[in-house]
Amino acid sequence: MSETKAQPLRPPFECQRCGQCCHGRGGIFLRPAQVPAAAAELGLEPPEFLADFCRQEDGLYEVLVDAQGVCRLLGTQGCRIHQAKPDICRRWPYFDNILARRTAFEDARQGCPGIDPEISYEQFVAHARSLGYVE
Repeated sequence: MSETKAQPLRPPFECQRCGQCCHGRGGIFLRPAQVPAAAAELGLEPPEFLADFCRQEDGLYEVLVDAQGVCRLLGTQGCRIHQAKPDICRRWPYFDNILARRTAFEDARQGCPGIDPEISYEQFVAHARSLGYVE
């Protein structure tokens, strides 16, 4: 009988739309070309969407947060523009810091129910590599 390497029982990451990653100030930007799709997710015209949810900075649109640092696009069912969410949000949890440091990965895994609790750091990084996030 040959021995096989154990594979994770679930995907390394599967968004649960819990909103944990939607807490924190700044750093979430939409490129101008992304605004129409984001606005459409809310049934808004781009100018109305921008006025309600963003501020312009350096040719990009920063998504606003509330007084507690929670993204203004977070609703009771998760991200209100999930299908058109910003690139940085799509990349979660495959951030450079998480991929480079085991302790950062462990922190992310504890805080994010979408990360398989059984996956090892090495398996997670290998999966990120297969997605093109690591060279």
